[in-house]
Amino acid sequence: IQAVRDKVKMAVAAFVEKMPEDNASHPLLSLPRNQPLRFEGSWSVRLTAAGYHHSHTHVLGWISSALYVTLPDAKDCGRLALGTAPPELELPLNPYRHVEPKPGRLALFPSTMWHCTEPFAEGERLTIAFDVKLPFH
Repeated sequence: IQAVRDKVKMAVAAFVEKMPEDNASHPLLSLPRNQPLRFEGSWSVRLTAAGYHHSHTHVLGWISSALYVTLPDAKDCGRLALGTAPPELELPLNPYRHVEPKPGRLALFPSTMWHCTEPFAEGERLTIAFDVKLPFH
């Protein structure tokens, strides 16, 4: 677990380093980047046939994630959709991007971005997820 944590911290640091320049009016880019990275929380998610997550955000995080551990054999194994509003809001927003799950792939995205997973037909999908804590001003 410690080895995974160390690799994840390195990947998140590289992600933060490659982010666009500071932008005072942007919820992700307006925050300081010169502080140590701290995790807000972490969890694992096991989904089986027809499993999915509704569209949501993580209000306590700065950067959110999905690290794919185990995936079904089928090609359709539940893509991560970024930018899709919850259906109850009735907003005509298509996903900004889809992330294709692959074992070992780490997806990082702003915690303020709506995200959901698409259902898959059969098998098991196991992910590790975490949020990076909001930096202090």
